Amino acid sequence: SCSILPPSSRTSIWRFTSRRLAPWSFGELARIIVLTLIVAGLLPLAFAILQGGHPSETSDRHLWITVSMLLLDVFVILLIAAFAAGKGGSVWRALGLATRRPIASIMVACRSYLALFPWLFILLFVIVELTRVLGLKPPIEPIQELIFAEDRPAVLGLTVLLACVIGPVAEELFFRGVLYAAIRRKASRLVSMAISGAAFSVIHTNPVGFLPIMLLGGLLAYLYERTGSLVGPLAVHVVHNTFLISSALVLKQFMALGR
Repeated sequence: SCSILPPSSRTSIWRFTSRRLAPWSFGELARIIVLTLIVAGLLPLAFAILQGGHPSETSDRHLWITVSMLLLDVFVILLIAAFAAGKGGSVWRALGLATRRPIASIMVACRSYLALFPWLFILLFVIVELTRVLGLKPPIEPIQELIFAEDRPAVLGLTVLLACVIGPVAEELFFRGVLYAAIRRKASRLVSMAISGAAFSVIHTNPVGFLPIMLLGGLLAYLYERTGSLVGPLAVHVVHNTFLISSALVLKQFMALGR
């Protein structure tokens, strides 16, 4: 049976769907990474050419950061889709997005996320307090910088689009759809979840949030295994990022009122 909600699944969180994950190899993973790194390296060069070698203002830099991240994520989505199309058969199946019961997948994912979220928050709070006691100042992520430093509606709108829609799609297709699936062919579920979750956390360049982001990445991989589809993990990713961005925007407004 391919049902994602068999009666017995209510008593065991480790009962997974019988649907196999999309087959991705380490060779395909390596080619996707190399092509993405090449494009990522060319984007700053294109920016420098457009600027004519002159330093840009901070506002222009913020716009370029947003646009370049959007372009890179769109490239990753199209690249993975092209590889999936080359596999033959259903592209949706190769992408990991095929599901017979999308609503059930999303419900399972949301329940799992709500169960884990308090622990993520507690862990992050403990780490933040520890870094404060040690006098450490972690680097600011580009998205955080854009949210708090920018007031232009167009730039903020592109940032929200990037963080809440395009980014989650690109990251789910790569980290769960390709990376996790490739590792899973060689390793156990727990090992694959840990490795893909760690890689997911590293790409966010946030030392303070490393463990919470890694746990979130592990949860998303678990949901992919549990439901046999990326629909649930993608929904959770969108909800999670939307909550964080909305909270940051609300905090920004309160800070502006307090000035």
